[in-house]
Amino acid sequence: MDSTKNKVITSDMSRARNHQAWAALLFAATLWGTNGIVFKQLGFLNIDAYRISFWRLALSVPFLLIMSRLFSGKWYLPVTRKSIIILLILGGSMALYQLTYVLAIEKIGVAFSVLISICLAPLFVAVIEVMFFKKTLKLMTVVALGLGVLGTALLVNVPSDTLITPENLVAGMLLAVVCALFQAVYVLSAHASSQVCNPMYSGAVAFAFGALLLLPFSNWVLTQAFSPHIWLLLLYVASVPTALAQTLFITGVKIVGPIGAAIASLIEPLIASILAMLFLHESMTWLGFIGAGLLLVSLICMQFRTAAN
Repeated sequence: MDSTKNKVITSDMSRARNHQAWAALLFAATLWGTNGIVFKQLGFLNIDAYRISFWRLALSVPFLLIMSRLFSGKWYLPVTRKSIIILLILGGSMALYQLTYVLAIEKIGVAFSVLISICLAPLFVAVIEVMFFKKTLKLMTVVALGLGVLGTALLVNVPSDTLITPENLVAGMLLAVVCALFQAVYVLSAHASSQVCNPMYSGAVAFAFGALLLLPFSNWVLTQAFSPHIWLLLLYVASVPTALAQTLFITGVKIVGPIGAAIASLIEPLIASILAMLFLHESMTWLGFIGAGLLLVSLICMQFRTAAN
């Protein structure tokens, strides 16, 4: 009787941890979805994406260090050489996927860049997991992955009147594919970093390195004078959809795994679309609504897969 009771308690605790992990991932993706509104405001104020990306990472570091100090009671946590390599990969992949995303936008625009990079990222995660980590994909995972990617593709509204030269189209698509690859590396390294130390400290070390990588691409970031309004927007981006979302994402990916986390992150464009409808008076096509529905079905499939485990 005691053995059976212990198994039931363990199963209930495992199920509760899975639900908490999924909640953390979906909350992180929701926070990322608010970036679009803020980035548009900063764009209107003539702040280019290079500087936004730099300050996003640089300003998130003190927030993450303070959070880590409150969580662990220490400003510095000992890490091994292997752990440092993981954290450098985490920060480097974050910085490089932001950089390639910006470069892709310059060539083919936001819609095409989002469509290619966000849809391909979870596929790259799955391929890397199977090829290099010898993971086996269950049928429900494959179904969820397919529905999530298809839903995202339908959700992203690509303008039909977009004029792109053949040269820019090829270059932009290649950059977007590379961006997706760096996103996949970010997800995988986030999962690896969850075994290293608490997510706040790993984020602080990683994003400090990422900011250094972006510094050469951000002209005059340290000398340009910003208005208080711009600093408030940058502080929001650094603290909420970067520091807090990073902490939630690493917390969730530790339990759910890279593929589940990649699928959960697909709701970011859905949240961005909903916020654009509410605050920027943008519209969503009927294909977008179908895509949103498929995304939700994808997440439900992942919940069934988790419950089956």
